[in-house]
Parts: sequence; C-alpha cells; structure tokens
Amino acid sequence: MRPGALAPLLAVAALVAGCASIPTSGPIQQGPEVPDGQADQVIRVIVRPPQPDMTPTQIVSGFIEASASFEDDHAIARQYLTADAATSWNPTVGTRVYDGVPTLAPNGPADVDMTATLAGSVTADGHFQVSPGRLLTESFTLDYVEGQWRIANPPPGLLLARSDIDRAFRSYDVYFLDPEFTTLVPDPRLIPANGAGLATSLMQALAAGPTDWLAPAVRTALPDGAGLAVNAVPVEEGVAVVDLDASVRLVNDATRRALSAQIVWTLRQVPGVLAVDLRAGGQALPVPGATNPQPEDTWRGFDPNAMSADAMAYAVRSGRVVEVTGPAPRAVPGGAGLGAPPLDGIAVSFDGNHIAGLDEQGALWAAETRAGAPTVDLIRDPGQSRPSFGRGTSAWVIDPQQELKQVLSDGTVFTIPVEGLSTKIRMESVSVSRDGTRIALVVRRGPHTFVMLALIVLREGAARVQSPVRVDARLTTVTDVAWAEDDRLIVLGAEGAGTPAVYEIDLARAAVRSLGAPPDPLRVAAAPGFPPLAASADGQIYSYAGGPWISAGFGGSPAYPGG
Repeated sequence: MRPGALAPLLAVAALVAGCASIPTSGPIQQGPEVPDGQADQVIRVIVRPPQPDMTPTQIVSGFIEASASFEDDHAIARQYLTADAATSWNPTVGTRVYDGVPTLAPNGPADVDMTATLAGSVTADGHFQVSPGRLLTESFTLDYVEGQWRIANPPPGLLLARSDIDRAFRSYDVYFLDPEFTTLVPDPRLIPANGAGLATSLMQALAAGPTDWLAPAVRTALPDGAGLAVNAVPVEEGVAVVDLDASVRLVNDATRRALSAQIVWTLRQVPGVLAVDLRAGGQALPVPGATNPQPEDTWRGFDPNAMSADAMAYAVRSGRVVEVTGPAPRAVPGGAGLGAPPLDGIAVSFDGNHIAGLDEQGALWAAETRAGAPTVDLIRDPGQSRPSFGRGTSAWVIDPQQELKQVLSDGTVFTIPVEGLSTKIRMESVSVSRDGTRIALVVRRGPHTFVMLALIVLREGAARVQSPVRVDARLTTVTDVAWAEDDRLIVLGAEGAGTPAVYEIDLARAAVRSLGAPPDPLRVAAAPGFPPLAASADGQIYSYAGGPWISAGFGGSPAYPGG
C-alpha cells in the first residue's frame, strides 16, 4: 500500500460502519545461511546431484528439479550435463514456466520427451508473458559418459514450475515516463531473489531501457547511450550511490528532474534504501528542487498512483450521479446530478471535473461537475460501452461497430486504431490506466471473456492502441475491470463456469488472488489507496477492506476519479 493510503480506507470504513518434489535419498546440498530477521527471506530449494546408475528419465527429472536452485550459477543442475553442455548452457536467456508436474516419457534408449502445460515465460529482462492454453514440449538427448547418462542438449534458459517462480523471483518496478515526462510508468520485472546486488540489478535494468513490449508507449530521461559510469550501485548507511556517465551533465533541468524521479522511485523499493546520491562522472549532479542525497519520498509529483486530496467515490442513485462522502450521499453539481437524462455506467475524470455516462439506450452523455452545467450528448448512437477516462478529460468507449473511440470534452470524436487483435476477438469494455500509457480490455473470444492489456502509443500526435497481451490464464468469464494501482487490476469474473467473484491481478507475475464477492456482483471500481467497490444486483454498493464485503449503501455503477 502506498504512503497516505490509510486515510481513505478509514474514511470508507467509517462510511460502511454508518451504513518442487522433495528428495528422500542422496546427499544434501547446504545453501548459505540466511541471517535472522532479514527482510523478505528467500526459501532455497534443496536439490541433489546425480546419483550412480540413474536412468535417462531420472537424469532429466533431476536436471529439471535442480534447475530451480540458483546457487553458484546452477552448479548442481550442470552436473546432470555432459562436460561440453555444462560449459555452453546459458540459463539466463529466459525462463519457460509450467503448471503442475511435467510428464517425462522415454523415446528410445537415449532420448526423453517432456510435456507440460505452459503457464508463460520470463524474458531475459524479467518481463512475464502469459501463454494460456499452450503445451510445453522439449526433447532431451543423453550421452553415456564413463558409465553414466548425461544430458547433451539442455534447452537454453530455464524450465521452472510456477511454484519455483513464486519462490525464486521477486517482482520490482523499473520506472520510465509517459510521453509528456509528467508521470512515472512502471515496467514490472521478475528478478532472482538471491541475485547479487538488487540496487545494481535495478539500475542496470533502468539503463538498458524498457522491455520490448512497453517501449513504444514510454520514454526515459536517460540520454541515448548513457549508463552507469561505475557498473555497481553500493548502498552505504541507507544511501544508494548512483554514478552515471558524465554525458548526463549535459541534459536540461527538466530532464534532470524526470531522470531523478525514475531513479529514486526505482531504488526506493530496495530494502534499506532511504536516499539516493546521484552523480555523473564521479561528481554530484545538481538537480533543481532536490537536495543530494535525494530522499526516497522525493518527486511525489511524478507518482503514478497519486490521487487528488479531495478524491472520493461516486455512484448512481435513481439515475443521478452522487458523491459517496458519508451516510447521506450528495448529488454532484450540474446536469449529471439532476438525472437529466438518467445515467448509468458512469466514469469520472481524474480531476473530478467531468462525468461521462450512458443513458437507457447506451448513448454517451457528459457534464461538468459545476452548478448549472448541462448534460450534453457526445455520441447519440446507442450501444456504447461503459466509458473510461484515465488521467485526461477525454472519455474512451467501444461502439457497436467494434471501433474504439476517444471523445474529447468538447464533443470531438477520434477513432483510435487497435492493432494486434485477432478478428475472432470482440472488445466489450475498456479501462485506461491513470498514467495514460496502457489500456485494459475485456474481450470475448467464442464463449470466453478475459482481460487483455494493450499500449496507448502516440505517433505524430495521434494515438493508437497496440500489442494486446493476456494478463492471466485463469479467468475466462470476465465482465468488468478497473485499475487498483499502476501495476494491479481489479477484475470481476469467474474461473470457467464458477461463481462470479472479484479478483486482484498482479501484472508483474500474472498472479490472481480472489477477494470474494458481495451477492450477485455486477460492476467494480478501484483506485490507488481506496478500497475496491462492487455494485450488486440487490441495488447496493459494497466495499472491500480485507475482510468480508460490507454494504456502503444503496446505489449502482460505482466509480473513482480516473477510472
């Protein structure tokens, strides 16, 4: 939870109150001791080297299990390989992740085939990619070396179970910038938990640039070709020392501020880092508006999860948009609060000054939240999807012809190209991230509905949506999605034919966590530092603060600013 998140949680609470297999034989490899009290301790897997007279299948099984140990550059796993293979095998080029237990089948005297359900893959730069419904197959060839079988053709990278990923990797955000250099954008990475020098690893990742998927939508303040002058980031008495190339001294003040925000926010995740000493060419780098070292809470203005001090929840009662501020919700100023026309499926702009919603036929209307402001029709055609604002004041909807529309507050409508979606997929709803660089799509393919994440890319001043990817493989009956934080989604859906519930999806590792659900949930809303809300078929809005869902009063279509 981000700093400052407790206050709105307490406010809503007050409102609610008012209303791998384990070997059984063989020698044990002892891992290094973990000091008592160390934060985020790593659970190391116990692996064993090959035993005499193991069969080819046993050798392959042992190699796969031993690959989950990162000690000494996978030294135990290399013992299952021939001498040449042990030297040439590169486990760092990426990881394929499987669910369950793989099937191993002999295919002749010296070959073993592996089959498993592919859950996804981790690229060499730590980006997790979901691969639902695919099989992982691999064929191993073994040589008979000095009376023992050894693998001659290990696949590049690692083959790890999902449980190994959860145990051996930790997720961190490497921060880049939106195209306007005003807001940080997270680039989630999975980094081996026992790797040397977390601060160094994170800064190396920042210097290398965003992952291939995110790169078209973001920028970095680090000049082209610049990197670390010293390829290490020591942490001394709570201060991370970052020494960049001397060329960084040539950038202007605005770029120095943006670069500082990237670095400080990336390194503040390292346990024990309280400040960053930023240097270039060995000398302190002056940054307007900041001291050096820069405290870890500097650059709050770039916070991708920042909400305004007066942010609140909104809902619809009898067609009128209301502010959910206490036991007696108050109608918003302007036409939206008068219910003229009655609205549903509302969205609220990030600054809270604009409301967009649908009338009974699904036409799109909008109004400013000021006294006397009329409700105006933006798109008269019926059948629009529920709108979403993101960080700006333009509403995004999907029309019945499967075109994505961006509607400005003055009524100007742009058709946004969507690249990379199969013709078999239909878009059903959208939710724009509050940093404005990504868009979550609820899509339908055949009988299944699921969430995809795509980029909002600006080219010569025009926006387009591209590179949609699945965010999880479990949920196949999804009806709504909202952004809880810059790297977490709240989703209303179900696993297969299961009962609908509210789920949280961690975008870094495609991890899905059930939050339960109120009776017959219909829609969800979420925002950083605020509890998720769900509208129910019983005409009430429910709030979730870690326990059971609790009624927050009557209403429907909950919304938070920027949703």
